Amino acid sequence: MTRSDSVLVLGSAGFLGSAIVQGLAAAGNHVLALGRSEQIGESDGVVRMRGSIEDGAQLQEALGRCDRIIYCASLTTPGTSARDPALEVLGNLLPLARVIECAHDFPACHLVYLSSGGTVYGDGGRDAVESTPLRPRSYYGAAKIGAEALLHACAATSDWRVTVLRPTNPYGPGQAIAKAFAVVPTLFQRAIDGARFPIWGDGSAVRDYCYVDDLVGAVLATLAHEHGGDQDRFRVFNVSSGDAVSVVELLRLCEQASARRIEIEFLPARSVDVAHVSPSHAALSAATGWRPSVPLGEGLARTWRWIEAVRAAAGNR
Repeated sequence: MTRSDSVLVLGSAGFLGSAIVQGLAAAGNHVLALGRSEQIGESDGVVRMRGSIEDGAQLQEALGRCDRIIYCASLTTPGTSARDPALEVLGNLLPLARVIECAHDFPACHLVYLSSGGTVYGDGGRDAVESTPLRPRSYYGAAKIGAEALLHACAATSDWRVTVLRPTNPYGPGQAIAKAFAVVPTLFQRAIDGARFPIWGDGSAVRDYCYVDDLVGAVLATLAHEHGGDQDRFRVFNVSSGDAVSVVELLRLCEQASARRIEIEFLPARSVDVAHVSPSHAALSAATGWRPSVPLGEGLARTWRWIEAVRAAAGNR
């Protein structure tokens, strides 16, 4: 394995990181996977390392072996940092800064950073393009914008190339329930346990949902597409499906996929929620040829089949 044909995935043990590792390996890439809860060992073209980005020696070892980096490490959700913005600085921006510090020691890298198309646009999220003003309503979204700014400075002051991907609400097999996050697995869990799913407001808020395999495809397309030159060292792309539905519509689709009823309760609307978030992926499609291929209904059906398989394996039919 040489540096010129190897990809480092930071945050490789999470939902998105593990899917990206699998997709990269399946496409024939040599992959170095580094995560806090990662396994240790080597198989099928993947070298797995357990550790933290803030372990300087381990990070430098990893960067010395790879010239492409997929940064999907994150310690927060919009809910976990809602009352503690310091979590975003210490848990997300500081580790990213540690990676950026290495830019001059490990030249000629291409870093792909997973930002958030669902939180950075705020009230301007309907049909948002990459130049739409950023108006986050959460500290999580604000930190993503801060990370993008740090990476812009990195691309301007080093020879690293940076591509920022802004995916909308990723979902699919392998996703766990998280506090105030991950609505699809939460809905399916309510289909299983019969507890009520809370809907804030009247359920008309619209969001776009991107199937995990489509997001992996966007990462692969981004790596395969070379930057156009020095003026194009920093790029930003939305990654969306075009399947934008309301919360109530998503709930009904989950009921169809699971063939189970989901009980709900309506709660007062929250100030942090916006009415419509559905960024356009036209720029990514034009630049790389990428297109989403998994419709929302099919993605939900695949996700439910995965959940059923996991439950069957655990003896929880």
